[in-house]
Amino acid sequence: MSPGEGAFYGPKVEYSLKDAIGRVWQCGTIQVDFNMPQRLGAEYVAEDNSRRTPVMLHRAILGSLERFIGILIENYAGALPLWLAPVQAMVLNISEGQAEFAGSVAKKLQQHGFRVDSDLRNEKITYKIREHSIQKLPYLLVVGEKEKAADRVAVRARGGEDLGTMSLDEFAARLEAESKMT
Repeated sequence: MSPGEGAFYGPKVEYSLKDAIGRVWQCGTIQVDFNMPQRLGAEYVAEDNSRRTPVMLHRAILGSLERFIGILIENYAGALPLWLAPVQAMVLNISEGQAEFAGSVAKKLQQHGFRVDSDLRNEKITYKIREHSIQKLPYLLVVGEKEKAADRVAVRARGGEDLGTMSLDEFAARLEAESKMT
């Protein structure tokens, strides 16, 4: 418990986390409550058949889930690690001619257990790359006619790093290895 705070019901243990800019946020807590069960009229029958008021434990493992997620997003500045990112890779087609191939790339990676989506809109590739880069996705996979013909993907890591082209198996192995590192 932080100095100056009161525990109204009984003893309390709390866990606080410091965010990226040094602010402290209360997250997990556990507190013994002798008051609320009585106010609620909660009772149990003891071994001696007498009615007794229980002691209640209040607990919040992560505190407010919204607060915890907010701290997590802030800590990573929105660039969540691969294992935590809701979308791990986005497949982008350059033109409509690669839409089917891009969709199959996404589907194959999903079958490997990765969270992959595809953007098959009829937009310029630079627009799509910029849009998904702003979302701080871990990987962007670009497929054009060359990649389609070679059954490969052009891989861009978060931050715009060009990793060149690779087969789906190579990319899946990279995702697998990176997922185990963190």
